[in-house]
Amino acid sequence: MQPAVPDRLKVTAGVVPGLSAMLGAGLLVAISPAAAEAGTWLLLSVVIAFLAALCGAFSTSDQSRRFVGIGGGYLYSRHQLGVLPGRMAGSTALVGRIVAGAAIAGTFGVYVVPQYPVTAAIVVSLIAAAADALGVRPSRGVTTAVLVITLLGLALFVAVAFAIAPPEALPLPADVEGGINGTDDPSGLLAAAGLMFFGFLGFEQVTSSSEQEYTVRQLHVAIPVIMVGTLVTTVAVAGAALHQLGGPRLALSPAPLMDALAAADAQSLQPFMAGVAGIATLFGLLMAIGSIRRTLSAMAEFSDVPPALAIVGSRGVSAPAAVLSGAAVAVAAALLNPPQAIGVAACLLLFYYAFTNAAARLLMPADRTWPRRAACFGLGFSVLIGMNMSVKYLVVVVLVMIVGCVAGAISSRYARK
Repeated sequence: MQPAVPDRLKVTAGVVPGLSAMLGAGLLVAISPAAAEAGTWLLLSVVIAFLAALCGAFSTSDQSRRFVGIGGGYLYSRHQLGVLPGRMAGSTALVGRIVAGAAIAGTFGVYVVPQYPVTAAIVVSLIAAAADALGVRPSRGVTTAVLVITLLGLALFVAVAFAIAPPEALPLPADVEGGINGTDDPSGLLAAAGLMFFGFLGFEQVTSSSEQEYTVRQLHVAIPVIMVGTLVTTVAVAGAALHQLGGPRLALSPAPLMDALAAADAQSLQPFMAGVAGIATLFGLLMAIGSIRRTLSAMAEFSDVPPALAIVGSRGVSAPAAVLSGAAVAVAAALLNPPQAIGVAACLLLFYYAFTNAAARLLMPADRTWPRRAACFGLGFSVLIGMNMSVKYLVVVVLVMIVGCVAGAISSRYARK
């Protein structure tokens, strides 16, 4: 009976950082552009996004045990698929995570400093980068506190939104046309699923973590818990926002939880919700900067980016990689608003997970703890959902892959000299 206690504690230690990293910008902003695509079909799109993310979590979990080291899907794809696919996976992961960080920073700005959202996003990105470069890591207690505060805030929002009858729907502005109207359009289901996929990102904090090792038994508990927990929370929050605002109004809202509280005549709760959003996004941004830095460091080890970015300083991190990560996030936050950043990041990372799942299909049976079909389904889901997203997002994906491959070849060539 003695070994069971630390085992349970380690499972809890995996669930807490996983959920803390996943409950953030996806809930606070992504539901708006997703509602613009599919209206109330948004709720079904969450389930589809969940299935795609769950397969990705299974694939990264198995491969992290086979290929030990930082880099996640970039490392796995390079080993299993080859150099060129590895560079494609690495470039989509790197840029996708940079833009995802911009989405998180932008969400902080929209909820906490709505008067100056872009300035706030830039400042908070640089602060997070500085903290990461100095080796700041949230303790278990801080991580648990972030999760508890976030869940309490979201639970209060859901209770208020469902307890109060929504106001009578008002006519939409005359200049709203086309697909951005939040009507119940099932043809936008997969595009909405792509946007909601953003809300499930963060599971690699557990499945591919180089800082915490979990046994197979622990992962078989932690992964389903964090994924199902995120699914339930997302459906509840999205359903509550839809109940108060309706599809069209939700589609137009830059800060849907704030607008839903206003519609429920609960403006007094808005400062509290702003505080919850600030805490969740600050934590998520620090995790995002760390993820970008680790991706840069992994790519530097293979000379796909300048090798100097792999040099670890006295604080256990590559300070140049951390600073570069924060600067890139700040630039992206200045150029893209949160819904745009969510769309670009989700599309890039869907194709990154397509490579990751393709690599997982090639694992030997002895290296698997999850069914091989999960990787096959994950590959299909990622490509199908990604290909149904906006054409402009797909163009970005293609450009990122081309530039990443060319830049990787140039960097590798100069590193060999």
